[in-house]
Formats: sequence, structure tokens, C-alpha cells
Amino acid sequence: MAAPGDCAAGTTPNVLYQYGFESGASGWTSSGTGNTWALATTNPHSGASHYHANDPAAVSDQRLVSPPVTVPTGQNPVTLKFWHLPNLENITAGGCYDGGILEVSTDAGATWTQVPAANLLVGPYTGAVSGSFSNPLAGLQAWCGVTAYINTIADVSAYAGQTAQFRMRLGSDTSVSDAGWDVDDVMVQSCQTPTAVELSRHVHARVETEVAQAIHLGR
Repeated sequence: MAAPGDCAAGTTPNVLYQYGFESGASGWTSSGTGNTWALATTNPHSGASHYHANDPAAVSDQRLVSPPVTVPTGQNPVTLKFWHLPNLENITAGGCYDGGILEVSTDAGATWTQVPAANLLVGPYTGAVSGSFSNPLAGLQAWCGVTAYINTIADVSAYAGQTAQFRMRLGSDTSVSDAGWDVDDVMVQSCQTPTAVELSRHVHARVETEVAQAIHLGR
């Protein structure tokens, strides 16, 4: 049985973008109020490097932005896959005081939209952000309270035919800090179908094999 985000039978994975932060920022940028996103080596998912942001005891709005990725048409599903550890202040009864969300832009960062919970095939948001303590993400579904790396797979097929950037956005409130957010091993993948030329070659090779077998049996 195919797992969420897997390519269907008859199609093959096509890696559009893949990076594990082993060679520096390589096009990733960060900004925002109280920004602490930086390359780190303290807690990678794999290899030696990853990105980390602190979860401070103060209001912050920290954004980590990917390089542009061209999303092809006719290769659905297109998925964004990444490993992360959003160890951000959670609410014991459920929800988040501090949280992290995933956003996407298709206009070079002029506007950003949160990737909705319905598009998270694996590793969904853990709860809503509290509106009580001035968190800039108040009311949004977010990740928080996670203490071990999780894999999130987001369906981003809706952006086919466009150039997309992805943003990990951390929002914190006026008090209480936590460990922060680690991000590693990011991949964008589509699913290719065989081209007409490939199909023709496959059929031709099969016919040649069958002819050879017939000749051999005739002997």
C-alpha cells in the first residue's frame, strides 16, 4: 500500500530540490522580529548541520525562507518533505503558547500563505496558538511541544506551474522560553510519468525479446 505522498504505480519520483544544510545556507535566508535562525551542529537529524531557532521568553516572529523551487505541471502529487523538531512552549491542556507554521509564497516573497492542515499528509500541526499573550501567530494551527524529530509531508501540488518558496515561521509570546525549533533534510518531489519516447523504447525492446524467444523456440 502506498504511503501518503508516494508516487502512484506507473510513475517515478522526481527530486526537484534536496538539501541537508551540510554546505552552508546555500540560498536559505532568515529575518523577522527577534530572529535567531542560524546554522547549527547541536542536534541534526542527519549529517552534521541543521537550522535552529531559539524559542525566547519574549514576543518574536522569526522566518526561515527556502530558495525558489520551480514546481512542474502534470507531475502530481508534488510534496514538500522535511524533518523537524518544534520543541516550542505548548499548553498542557492542548494547543500552543509558542508555535511554528509552514508558509508558501509564489510571488518572490511579496505575500505568504499558511499551508493548511488539510495539506499536511504526515506530521500535522499539533494545535492552535493561544491569543492571550501577544503571539503574532495567535489563532493559527501550529507545531509545538514536540521533543523528537518528526517527518512532515505537505502536498504542494496546488502550486504546479509556479515558482514557490517555503517558509518556516516561529512565533513566541511575552513569557516562558523553550528549546526552540530544529529543521533538517528538506526535499521537494514530484512524480513523473514515462514519456512517449520511453514508452516506445520499452515496447520496441519487448517486441525484440518476444521475437528472439520465438526464434529460439522454433529451433
